Amino acid sequence: MPLDEEQRLSLNRSKLRKILSGEKSQELGNLTDASGNGIRNNSTLWIIADEETPESLLGASLLELTTQGELDLIIFFENLQNAQITQRRASILNPPPSIFFLSDGEPISVEPIAIEARDSVQTAPSEFDELCLKFGLQSICECGTWKGEILGLEVMRVTNGEIEVGVGKFDREANSLMGSGRPLSEVLASAVEIVSSSRNPESGFHPLSRLARERWLRADALADPEMFGFENLTCVDPPRERESLRETMPAAAIGIDKMGERVLIVFSVGVDICLVSFIADLILIERPDRVEVVLPEKDILVPVEKCLSYLDVPLSIKGVAGGWETPTV
Repeated sequence: MPLDEEQRLSLNRSKLRKILSGEKSQELGNLTDASGNGIRNNSTLWIIADEETPESLLGASLLELTTQGELDLIIFFENLQNAQITQRRASILNPPPSIFFLSDGEPISVEPIAIEARDSVQTAPSEFDELCLKFGLQSICECGTWKGEILGLEVMRVTNGEIEVGVGKFDREANSLMGSGRPLSEVLASAVEIVSSSRNPESGFHPLSRLARERWLRADALADPEMFGFENLTCVDPPRERESLRETMPAAAIGIDKMGERVLIVFSVGVDICLVSFIADLILIERPDRVEVVLPEKDILVPVEKCLSYLDVPLSIKGVAGGWETPTV
């Protein structure tokens, strides 16, 4: 019988207390339950990983720190690879949290694991480029796959050398079946019309208007880089590919500013607990001189700012109006 939420948290805190009871030389003092899988005293917050992904666990742990003052952060993992991934990201934080893998219940230090190599970029078919030009699509190659987007929402991609039309996997499959025998440009025209009419301030509650808003922010920046102080911007692959259309993931680009510095621009919406992990990995990949995080004005919240301040790199936050927001007079 599966545990309910309170039972799960209680079990994890019990595990933590058992681990800490073996720390003979450490004066722990009074231990208090923290939110999630954590306990704390007046100097340290201990977390044990459970069902969360490594990136969400690190982000949630940092959010917890923002509510507790200046505490040391120690995270225990029962999965070695997740511990190694988090150790990699922790190297970009200041102060860095301590990461341990539980081997038969005993905490041991881990080395960071390298980021997986990226797929090589293939040349897009000439028909893909022609269709992007004809329908005004933004041509983007991401994780080795060419995509045609409207305001950050994909309507076309190249898969195994074939052009597929649709918003998401199931839509592409449906178009492949129902559009059989129809000219590709005709199928694409229908998809473009639907998406174009659904991504604007007047359709803010339409499902297609609410998808991939991080990429919408990036699309606006790519269309007008001078608004951000750059002559041009180049899209940057995420550290890993999105698993689905509905998965929330920041979007990124690289630009050279007027001082000649290489700037990583990261676009995010809402309070994304994976944001710090995302940026940490991209810092390791892209080696920028500084980072600029772009958020809707209403999403620049104190907890978000505090979490971003743990990144050990020059970083600024820029507030913008999203393309889905009705302009104020």
